[in-house]
Amino acid sequence: MQSSHTFTIPQAVTLSAEQQERVEECLDEFARSTGAWNILLTDATGQLIEYRGRIDKKKAAALSALIAASHAASAEFIKLLGKGAPFVNLLHEAEDYSIYSTNVADVLIVSVAFGTEVKIGIVRVFLEQARRTLSEIVHEAPLTTSDAVKKIRLVDEDFDHLLDKEFEKITDRKV
Repeated sequence: MQSSHTFTIPQAVTLSAEQQERVEECLDEFARSTGAWNILLTDATGQLIEYRGRIDKKKAAALSALIAASHAASAEFIKLLGKGAPFVNLLHEAEDYSIYSTNVADVLIVSVAFGTEVKIGIVRVFLEQARRTLSEIVHEAPLTTSDAVKKIRLVDEDFDHLLDKEFEKITDRKV
């Protein structure tokens, strides 16, 4: 029995300067409220939009792609199981830190990395508030699928090299 499966191309969102400012204010407030190490805002294709915290821009961009891929993989997993709605929130827990991310209006992903001194309940409450605010902003912005196709960039050598190094580190830790 053969089955066909289609993959959804995420829609891109274009923000005005005023909307971008509101996004930045939302992320700043979230950072102040939670004490998070890092906050990443990406589009569903994995393009970094904004970030806050201790991370440099190259690593933030690499993580953005990986987080978006994790959300996309989860959505496809749910589709294969015949379920309708994908996961909205994903949590990755390690011994000394966690990464929690949420889908915003199917076009953005907000991810937060935080240490064990920060309780997950606090992060969830404030991230839900941020998700609602960002969702309102996104619903004001124009969405176009053709823009999403244009915004998907080929991976350049620096990005590819950075990903290779990060995967090597992960592999070394597991051995």
